[in-house]
Amino acid sequence: MDRNTFAALYIAGDLSRSEFDSIRAFSDVESILRTRPDFISPAKHQKLVSRYQEAVQQLDNNCQFITLLDDDYPPLLRAITSAPPVLFFKGDISLLNNLPAISVVGSRKADAYGRNTARSFSRRLAEAGLLIVSGLAMGIDSEAHRGAIEAGGKTIAVMGCGVDRAYPASNLKLYQEIAEKGCLLSEFPSGTGPARHHFPRRNRIIAGLSRAVLVIQATIDSGSLITARFAAEYGRDVYAIPGDIIRRNAAGPNWLLKNGAKVVTEIDDVLEEFPEVISSSKALDDDLDSVALKILADGPLDFSQLLVLSGLSREELFVELTNLQLVGKVRESSGIWQKC
Repeated sequence: MDRNTFAALYIAGDLSRSEFDSIRAFSDVESILRTRPDFISPAKHQKLVSRYQEAVQQLDNNCQFITLLDDDYPPLLRAITSAPPVLFFKGDISLLNNLPAISVVGSRKADAYGRNTARSFSRRLAEAGLLIVSGLAMGIDSEAHRGAIEAGGKTIAVMGCGVDRAYPASNLKLYQEIAEKGCLLSEFPSGTGPARHHFPRRNRIIAGLSRAVLVIQATIDSGSLITARFAAEYGRDVYAIPGDIIRRNAAGPNWLLKNGAKVVTEIDDVLEEFPEVISSSKALDDDLDSVALKILADGPLDFSQLLVLSGLSREELFVELTNLQLVGKVRESSGIWQKC
């Protein structure tokens, strides 16, 4: 069976991987459409028959895809039992096999600290040579992608709709940047709109593509914890950044930490698990040019004092201090900042 037929059957019938493993034994599609195989339900077979020709036409309309039949299907994703038989993409699909990947996920309703942390971490990880995988949602996902792009690194967005749709619409510019500088990926064919049940389903792909998942801010019932659960089931590492015990957005990471996730408080906590990339201290220290760090060389100060002396806005200073914390250059205690 050729890859186009394989993909058309997938689009038409939305078959599972186990059903596809069985269907590959058939030499021609006509026999499948003519007589229902025992392993396909009557409802699915009827759907397959009615939609097959439409699916063939859809694939002919310049649809880029990769299948389990292809040698360059991502090996980490192929290893999971629920690997999607077909992946549709827009952008540079070779990224899936050329860079070590980490997924960075978290709340859509992240606060300023969470958003800045996601962006800073992802920027540093991308600078060190990691591929950043996330889901293009608002909040943590969006900032993870932005951080990677700012670093001149690479990022993959796994979508809960077709790759021809910018969702959410407010992320149109980010969607376009990822298509140009990274890769948009989905198991749903072009023309498929977003649906609530698509997003938990796509989370297994986010986990399956990566060697590890980093969770930054999430409620206890967040989809990010679904991604972390998938990662653990697949034998991948789970990392979490601890948070304030009274905040709902910290409940998810804190629960993960109580149940065996690795504590991450600085960038090298992640990079030490990726020995093939250079450490952040070697990669980043030479390029570190920080107003706040120069000021703190003269002694500890609180945030208000740093704000006056640096000439930065509150948000600029917050981001700079967060970056310095991530690479172990400064620390904060009781509101006082100082060099390490």
